[in-house]
Amino acid sequence: MTEEAGQLRVCEYRRCGAPLPPAVGRGSRARFCQDGKTWGRRNLSCRDAEAVLSDAESLRETDTELDDTAVTALAGQVDRVLEPARGLVETLTTLRHQLEATTATALAERDAAVAEADEHRRQRGLAEADAAQAREIAREATASAEAGEKEKSAAIRERDAARGAQREALHEQQRAEGQLSAVRDELTRVAERADAAVALAGERAGTIATLTAELAAARAALDEERGRGQAAESRAEAMAVRVEAAESRADAATSRLDAAHEELTKAATARQAAQEQAHVDADRLRARFDERLAELQATHEQTVRSMHETTTNLGADLRTSVGRADNAERALTRALAVLREVPGLELPEDVAAMLK
Repeated sequence: MTEEAGQLRVCEYRRCGAPLPPAVGRGSRARFCQDGKTWGRRNLSCRDAEAVLSDAESLRETDTELDDTAVTALAGQVDRVLEPARGLVETLTTLRHQLEATTATALAERDAAVAEADEHRRQRGLAEADAAQAREIAREATASAEAGEKEKSAAIRERDAARGAQREALHEQQRAEGQLSAVRDELTRVAERADAAVALAGERAGTIATLTAELAAARAALDEERGRGQAAESRAEAMAVRVEAAESRADAATSRLDAAHEELTKAATARQAAQEQAHVDADRLRARFDERLAELQATHEQTVRSMHETTTNLGADLRTSVGRADNAERALTRALAVLREVPGLELPEDVAAMLK
């Protein structure tokens, strides 16, 4: 192995010094990095950076003083280049502040609108809960009214049945009284015949015996009819008691039904009032929300128009600044070319860095 091959080879750019890969074959040996590494604002390779650094050193080695006129002209060119950039930075800063203020205002209005929408939803939920409670009260009142109607119908049926029994007992009593009147008439006739028979006792002894038997049978029939009449009267009195009890129950059921109707009416009125109030509140909140939404939309449209105008003006300013910067860059390039043609001219480090 030769001495050259045994030594470690590094990049000859003085600010790099990275090790180079070993050489293969007998070709030329690479002196700088070949891995695409770059340096500075212009992305110079190691070879180009070393060349620029060597040129700068050669300029510093000369004793020629820098011409004041050239430096003044160069400073003027640099100021003209930097002036549009400063104006552009100020314009961008102002636009950023405007956009931040507009964005903060829009976010605050959006939060207010969201809070108002949440309040609207809460009020609507309360109104719906009140309406549901009113519907529940109405259902309970309706159920009570239906139960009262059923009780009233049952009481009416019992009352009708009692009245029918009372009418039947009255008919039975009237029939018994009719039969009793017929028996009384028959007794009257029998008594008349008995009187006639007594007058004709001597002549009608057999007839008297017959009439006596008929009289006894008539009296037995009269007693039986009287018993049947008393039983009918007892049944009629019992029926009257049952009718009075049925009428009392019917009156109580009617009272409960009236109370249920009154509760149902109150519940319906309260439900109607709650629904109307809920509709009014919902309409008011919806109107306020629509109004607020229209205001936000108008503000948003105004903000968008303002941003569009600002962006348009900024674009125009930017195009003007870019044009000025291009002109200044071309002037600076021409000044750099003139400075490079000056033999032995040494530039300060900050000016040389600005011209790179």
